[in-house]
Amino acid sequence: MNWPRLHSGPLTTIVLLAVSLGLLVANTRGPARIDPLSFSLLEIVTPFARATASVSQRITAGWTAYIDLIGARQERDWLRLRLRQLEREFDRHGALRDENQRLQALLDLREAVPGQAVAARITGADASGLFRTATLGKGTADGIIEGMGVISPDGVVGRVISASLHASRVLLLEDPSTGIEALVQRSRARGIVEGGSSAGCRLKFVRQREDLVIGDVVVTSGRDGVFPRGLNIGTVTALVEEERGLFQGAEISPAVDFARLEDVLVVPSPLSETGTPRAAEPGSLEDAAAESEPIPEAEARP
Repeated sequence: MNWPRLHSGPLTTIVLLAVSLGLLVANTRGPARIDPLSFSLLEIVTPFARATASVSQRITAGWTAYIDLIGARQERDWLRLRLRQLEREFDRHGALRDENQRLQALLDLREAVPGQAVAARITGADASGLFRTATLGKGTADGIIEGMGVISPDGVVGRVISASLHASRVLLLEDPSTGIEALVQRSRARGIVEGGSSAGCRLKFVRQREDLVIGDVVVTSGRDGVFPRGLNIGTVTALVEEERGLFQGAEISPAVDFARLEDVLVVPSPLSETGTPRAAEPGSLEDAAAESEPIPEAEARP
């Protein structure tokens, strides 16, 4: 009864050796290898391998997307920075272009105005609000003296009321104390332009019989000893009846935008020492006006 138990170890060994020998002989003689253990392990391992490969692919794809996202963000930040740089360069070039255009217009005006005109830049304005004045960055050292006219490519700016060695003060056209002899370009009607009105300036002392309509351009007469003839002062925006009924007047919108004014030209008096008008130089602003009829003497104010 105890024999199988006593000999179970050797029997098991003999059985395993026989099975192994049988498998070896069968694998040697047969076309296909018989390996149940390998087949079983393969069937067990295959699903795990597939799952591992799928997870690995997803991790790789996610990591690649993350790297691409970081690269896209970096590229986006770079593009934004580059855009800001280009915008600043565009603004700078635009400002330079505008300044070149202003200076070119000022140069053309300087060549058209007779005499030795002085180009100057506005460096300040009256801060008290009592007077409508501006400060120029040039003075007597540059040839500017009190009483000289100040103009821009758009038209009349004002006149110099004081000057130091390296600075000067300009009384603007829109100041109430300004007075310029002017004429209507279309009808040649004469009057006096004064500042201080709601529209900026007012044309006064125009005879009732003179033809004056809204839209008329008012220019300098050239006989006040300050400005050359034919400079643009402004445009008539409304007609006004004078108090005494002998004259008519008009509100004028100045040709110059004083809020945006930067560069001006200070011009010498168009009158010679004898008080007679100078002959118009070829190509000057006086050419067109010199061909028109002579302007009679200005009427005295009542």
